[in-house]
Order: sequence, then structure tokens, then C-alpha cells
Amino acid sequence: MNIEILFIIIITSAIQSIFGTGVLLFGTPLLLLFGYEFQFSLQILLPTSILINIFQLKNKLKNVDMFFYKKLVIYSLPPIVLFLYFISKQAININQVIGLILIFIALKDILPQIEKGLAFIIKNESFYLIITGIIHGLSNLGGALLSAIVFSKKLSKDSTRATIAICYLTFAIIQIITIIIFIGNSSFISQINILYWSIGIFIFLIVEKIFYVRINEKKYVNFFTGFIFCIGMFLLFKDRI
Repeated sequence: MNIEILFIIIITSAIQSIFGTGVLLFGTPLLLLFGYEFQFSLQILLPTSILINIFQLKNKLKNVDMFFYKKLVIYSLPPIVLFLYFISKQAININQVIGLILIFIALKDILPQIEKGLAFIIKNESFYLIITGIIHGLSNLGGALLSAIVFSKKLSKDSTRATIAICYLTFAIIQIITIIIFIGNSSFISQINILYWSIGIFIFLIVEKIFYVRINEKKYVNFFTGFIFCIGMFLLFKDRI
């Protein structure tokens, strides 16, 4: 077992256990930073993300914003398939653009102008979801924009996490299918990978029992604001690390 991968799995699984996203969002660039290939990273991170999201949705499907989820399936999934195939041929870096967008959204409660801008974005939600699909296919960072748009809806704590979890779960499943069918990499299952995935589930169970249940609605909103802002800063400056 590799200590760097283990550390990344533990940290990102804890983040995803609270917010519904994080394993792919942070795990992908961190593994690349340590010199691992993109395809290898997906073999470890995609199943870990899927399993955590499945556990998050247990007995929580009633909390999902189904209207939003149906729109996401229609508008985001086709671009993911198309651009994931494209990125297997040509790499593109759009981290800083996404980082700026997320910082902009995180500051919505401070600057009224941003609140008005978000209202406009939500009115054009279909276009936003198409862009989210394109970005996720290209960079694995669609979870950032997904978190931002769901957060802007001001849902309850459980609805926010459940909606993000089912959307992120769908993203990961369609990525695995695309990789196996169109890119030809089907070597996901190995003893060491299964061990990493199991650690992700273990971390979720700990975080769920000890931390998540103790976070009230107000704290969750504050934590999520900080989460969105930190993602933005991370993406904005990670290429300079």
C-alpha cells in the first residue's frame, strides 16, 4: 500500500462524506502532483467516490431535488461522455477559470451584486449544466460547479448533500462506462484498489457518526461557504505549487 495514496484517500473521503463531493475534485490533482497517471488515478478514485455516494444516499433519496437531478441527467451527461473521450487525446488546463468562478460564488453573501448574478445563472440553469458537463469531462472538476449551483439553491443540509451525492454518483458511473467502452481501460479491480475503496467507506462511516450528525443547518451553510471558497483558491493556485 502506498502511503501517499492512502493519505489522499483518507482526506478526500472525509471531505466527500460531509459535502457530497471531494474525492475526485481534490484526489485527482493531488495524485497527478505525486506523479501518478490520470487513468491510474481514476481507477482508484472513481469507485471510492461511487461507494461513498451510495452510502450517503441510503434512506436519503427523499431529500434529493429530483427536478434538478433530471435536468442534470439531460444536460450534463452527454457532454461528459463526449469531452472525456476528447481529453483522452488532448489535455486541457482550465483550473484557474473554475477557481475564480467558485470564489465569486462563495462571496455571494458579502456582495449583493454577486447574489444578483447568481439569480441570472440559475435562470439559465440548463446552460450552466451543459458547461458543468463539459468541464467534468475535460478535467474531473465538474463537482466544483455542481456544488456551487446546488449550494446556491439554499436547500436543507440533508437535501444539499443528497442532491450533490446522487449527481456526483451519476457523473462517476458514466465516466467509468465511458472509459471501459470508448477508451479501453477496464483494469479497475485489483486487491490493492479494493483495499483503498474499503478505506474510503470506513472513513465515511466514521465521519457520518462523529461529525456530520453534529453539524446544524447554520453551521453547514457556513462550512459549505468556506468549502466552496477553498476549492476556488485550491484550483486557482495549485499549478504554482
